[in-house]
Amino acid sequence: MHPLVLTVKKTIKKYEMLQPGDRVVVGVSGGADSMALLHTLWEMRRDFHLSLLVAHLDHGLRPEAGKERSFVRKASADLGVPFFSRKVDVQQKQKEEGLTLQEAAREARYAFLLETAKSQKATRIALGHTADDQAESLVMRLLRGSGTRGLSGIPPVRDGIFIRPFIEVWREEVESFLKEKKVAYISDPSNRSRHFLRNRVRHELLPILQQYNPRFRQTLVQMADLFRAEEEFWQKLLEEKYPSVVRSQKRDSITLDIPSLISRSLPLRLRIFRFAIEKLLGHLRRIGLSHILSIDGLLQNPEPNKSIQLPQGIFVAKSYQTLIFSKAKEAAVPFEHSVPGPGHVEIPEIGRGMRFEVQARRPLVPFENSNCVALLDFDSLDFPLIIRSFQPGDRFQPLGMEGGKKVKDLFMDCKIPAAGRKRIPLLFKGDRLLWVGGVRIDHRARLKPETRRVLRVELL
Repeated sequence: MHPLVLTVKKTIKKYEMLQPGDRVVVGVSGGADSMALLHTLWEMRRDFHLSLLVAHLDHGLRPEAGKERSFVRKASADLGVPFFSRKVDVQQKQKEEGLTLQEAAREARYAFLLETAKSQKATRIALGHTADDQAESLVMRLLRGSGTRGLSGIPPVRDGIFIRPFIEVWREEVESFLKEKKVAYISDPSNRSRHFLRNRVRHELLPILQQYNPRFRQTLVQMADLFRAEEEFWQKLLEEKYPSVVRSQKRDSITLDIPSLISRSLPLRLRIFRFAIEKLLGHLRRIGLSHILSIDGLLQNPEPNKSIQLPQGIFVAKSYQTLIFSKAKEAAVPFEHSVPGPGHVEIPEIGRGMRFEVQARRPLVPFENSNCVALLDFDSLDFPLIIRSFQPGDRFQPLGMEGGKKVKDLFMDCKIPAAGRKRIPLLFKGDRLLWVGGVRIDHRARLKPETRRVLRVELL
């Protein structure tokens, strides 16, 4: 028996991932990790009396997706495993819901897996995240300033249905298993692209850190395990203490008692804030440690009436002896931020940011398969630039068009809801609109044959 299979069996038993007779949906992209997961579970199916199903999602982002779907379908048929697939327009979902491309893809993927599990009466959904994914995620969250909950990493089991049997398996073990078993897989070229933070962490940052500690990846995984155990302790304490600070709780608002909050320790207080937001939103997406600390700053502020706005349309208002968390009815706060030069600019009003890089023009500029990236002719530009919210009357010349167009009309053409239009950042040089963030660049700002310097702008 291959060592990987032994490791996976131990992980399954350790976290009680499977029960005899489970019906398991296996998320398979066709890549190395998911193909190894499928074959490992197939080898173990009799040990756990499992029924397996394969689910494959085409995100509608890459031309080779059709070949990948056919590859996974054939691999499933060779094992005699039922195959389910779907194609979704992730870019359209991104526009409609104001998400990043990665968020839209993740939400679409999990929704598809859950729907497949429900329709097929499956009891578990298996995902192919490895120990390397865990280490990389921890570094990424450290870079973003996550608290201990974020640093607890990828959970081995989530919501009682998602399981990650490979979470204690290293990538080299996956490669050894595939080679020994002669299992074919598809290599995704985007895994080598340095445009994605995870790839830069994997190929650039982690190798440097391992020069200081050769076991740095293992240390990160151990840290995640420790933080996760601590978070389980805090969660139990939080559920016990939270009701004592709540004055009222409604569908769209939660009111907390300030004297009760001040009497609590800072770590518990911060977790109470986060718990209240999660109850309102159902998630903590784009809510970072800096936002939670800003709530405590509001609490400590001597002014009796003051408020702040957080991402996802959350308002926190201090009113004498109460702290009120509420969801915005029409979340649209005007904003304007200067871009003095290359680097990162936060847009706290919408919980997003922009990264600016000036690059020398190469013979072949790589295609950016993301609406969140704009490549602009920097020969005709210079800093400072301005990022601001949409205003009535804004116009530009959309890429590929000869005449001008109102930005409002562009939003209507792209079916962007009115409520979300003022959350879309517009990039200007003076009064010249260069890019409707995540939607369309100005035709005059495009790369031209004579362009020598490229401004790469990424909406985060």
